[in-house]
Amino acid sequence: MFGERIKYTTYLAGAIENVKKKEEAVAWRVKVTEELTHPNLLIYDPIAQEASKVGKPSVEQCNYIAGLKRAGHWDKFYDEMRKIWLGQISQNTDLMQLFINLRMRKHIDGNRREEISAWGDFEAVVRSDFIVVYLPMKTKTVGTIYEVMTAFLFRLPIYLIVPDGTKTDTNSSLLYGVLMSGGKIFNNVSTCIKIIKEDYNLITKD
Repeated sequence: MFGERIKYTTYLAGAIENVKKKEEAVAWRVKVTEELTHPNLLIYDPIAQEASKVGKPSVEQCNYIAGLKRAGHWDKFYDEMRKIWLGQISQNTDLMQLFINLRMRKHIDGNRREEISAWGDFEAVVRSDFIVVYLPMKTKTVGTIYEVMTAFLFRLPIYLIVPDGTKTDTNSSLLYGVLMSGGKIFNNVSTCIKIIKEDYNLITKD
């Protein structure tokens, strides 16, 4: 029996692999999840969901993948990365057609809480209504840019948090993508949460 369709879905995008401390990847996601929890919102946190896809907590998986690279086990490396990005979806060379199909499934079938453990990160993005991105100025990340670009292509509002810079300091192409998506830019997590609650009417009444 399928659970209830959830009105909105969001994806929490930010560096996981190249952070100095685990807390840098976890703390902001925990805060967003705790403060945005609402019956009308399905929150996909890739750190929380990764273990169900690969069988290891996120930090352990990063270390495992780094070991595969050092040992030159490229076939196994490829398989592990595919699990993260595509979940249970079979190999498909036409990614844009795949993304379009996944987007249509969101609109036709809806999103349900019990389904997200099977999603890869790409599916979670394209089935979202908006994404939240946490990106310090000097953070090295490619996965986050994949997710931003996917959201950009589907015109999903990008709520970008740059905790150590200003709107003026932000990379011009990244800022353009945020503005074109209909998203917004913030200097802190709390303000971002407040605006999302207002934009999507996620304010819980006591």
